[in-house]
Amino acid sequence: MATSATPKLSSAEVYEVLRRRILEHTLPPATKINIQRISQELGVSATPVREALRQLQGDNLLVGTSNKGYTTTDVLDEKGVRALFEFRLLVEPWAARVAATDSLRNPSGDLDREIRAFDPNFDSVRHAMIDHDSKFHLTILGSTDNTIVIDAYRRSHCHLHLFRMFGDEWDWRSSLAQHRDIQDAIARCDPDGAEEAMRHHLHQAYQGFVESMPNTRQPGDPRSPSRARMVRRGER
Repeated sequence: MATSATPKLSSAEVYEVLRRRILEHTLPPATKINIQRISQELGVSATPVREALRQLQGDNLLVGTSNKGYTTTDVLDEKGVRALFEFRLLVEPWAARVAATDSLRNPSGDLDREIRAFDPNFDSVRHAMIDHDSKFHLTILGSTDNTIVIDAYRRSHCHLHLFRMFGDEWDWRSSLAQHRDIQDAIARCDPDGAEEAMRHHLHQAYQGFVESMPNTRQPGDPRSPSRARMVRRGER
């Protein structure tokens, strides 16, 4: 409980506190938000809490209902994960190809710095991966200078919702190695290699998320429902 001597939190700080709680399931999915209780706990008025809640609603971490307040959203199910990766497969291999050009917009230097800056010991792997993954992929998309695609990607909040599903057990080493493969191809100005490296990375990530989901049966299990297959580049 905050005291009169404790500096008041800003709405941005309240947002960070609540975002972390939602991502770590301290505020579980499908939980109604009590504004008064949060205000008392954080020692702030209701105004910065409401501002933070509106921002979290924009992240699709909360759903607001007229006269009923806010409730945390459910985590993605298998169908939601697949839909999110189908969207990413439409735009990110293309973005990697566009990025791999011999021009000033080539983002290989920024990508290299982002990979080197990743620190799994800072805070938690989950939060480190959310920050790194979003910056890495947005850097590639940003180099396309296509504001419509960039805005659509930002509004998907894909990294928040994917890493919200799991704790700190994600295989970040494999993800980082795949990021390095993408960066290397972009640095070589190899559009085919960059596109294929990105496509491979997304397929690997998709398999990792789906196979780690609770109650997901292993491939080949005759009881497992058929799953639509994402087509790799060059396949028919």
